[in-house]
Amino acid sequence: MEISPATLGPLFQTFDMRFQQGFTMPETYWEDICMLAPSGTSQNTYPWLGRTTKFREWLGPRVLEMLEAHAYAIVNKDFEDTVGVKRNSIEDDQYGVYGPMFEQLGWDSKSHPDTLVFSLIIKALNNVDAGSPTSDILGYDGKTFFSTVHPVGLAGATSAVSNCDLSHGGGNLVTNQPWLLVDAGRPVRPFIFQKRKEYTMTRMNALTDEAVFMEKVFRFGVDCRVNAGWGLWQLCYASNADLSDPSAFAEAIAAMRKFKTDAGLPFGSWSSKKKYLVVGPDNEGKARQILNATFAVGLGASNAVATTNIWNGAAELVVTPYLQF
Repeated sequence: MEISPATLGPLFQTFDMRFQQGFTMPETYWEDICMLAPSGTSQNTYPWLGRTTKFREWLGPRVLEMLEAHAYAIVNKDFEDTVGVKRNSIEDDQYGVYGPMFEQLGWDSKSHPDTLVFSLIIKALNNVDAGSPTSDILGYDGKTFFSTVHPVGLAGATSAVSNCDLSHGGGNLVTNQPWLLVDAGRPVRPFIFQKRKEYTMTRMNALTDEAVFMEKVFRFGVDCRVNAGWGLWQLCYASNADLSDPSAFAEAIAAMRKFKTDAGLPFGSWSSKKKYLVVGPDNEGKARQILNATFAVGLGASNAVATTNIWNGAAELVVTPYLQF
C-alpha cells in the first residue's frame, strides 16, 4: 500500500471499527452490582454515605435529621492501554493481522471496570479487619468494607455488626472460595464505579509523528480516568461456607435481613428486586443448584431424599472469572 493521508484514513477508520467491535464482545458484571458515579473533578466525596432517613408524623415544624456525616472520597486514577502498528506492515499490505489486536483493545476497555472492581473486592476479602489496612479497602465508616465490627447506632451508642462469615476456614475468609450476596436494587449500591473520563482511543498516526519518523511505528492508545470504591456495606455479605449446604445460603440472607442503619433502624437489606449471588468459577455448579434446581437434596431418616428447593429463584446468579483465589 502506498503510504499517504488518503490511503491511511480509511485504514485507520477500519481499526476504529474493529475497536468498537471488540468493545461489544465481553460479558461484564460491574453494571449489575455497582453504582455508576460520574465525576467532574479529581475526586468525588460522598458525605451522605451512611446517612439514613425515616418518616415521622408531621406535628409542628419539620425535624431536620442530622445524623453523623462521613467524608468518604474516591480519587480518580489514570489508566492507559497502547499498541503500535509498524509502517512496514502497512506498506507490505500486512495490516490485516492487526485487526484482532484492535478488537482486543476494545475488549480490554470494556472489561477494565470489572478488573478494577473485583480486584478491590478480592483485596478486601483478603484483609478483613486488618490491623493496618490500606485506605482503598476502608469504607465510609472507617472499617474494612468486609468487617466484623461495623459500628451501628447513633454516635456514642454503637454496636458492632458483621457483614461476613469467618466461621469456615479458621477465620480466613478466602479459604474455600468465598461468595457474595449483593442487594443492588437501590440508588446506592455496595460498590461504586467512578468515571471522570470515558475510555477514548487516540491515534498518533501523522506521517510527521516522531515515532513514525524515527521508529516507523503508528501508535494507538486508549486512556481513561476512573476508579472503584465502596458504597454501603449493608448491601453486601461475604461468606466462604460450602454452597452445597443450602443452610449456609439461608444464614447469609438472614444476616443481611437483620442489618440496621447507622441510626439503629432496620435497613431493609435483601428486600429489593435486584438481588445477586456472586461466585467464582469453582462455585458455579453449587450456586446453580441453589438458585435454579426444583429440588434440593436433604437427609432423611436413612437415605438422601429430594426436598423442595425453597431458594429457587431467590437471586440472580453472577459467575465472574475475576472472583477466584
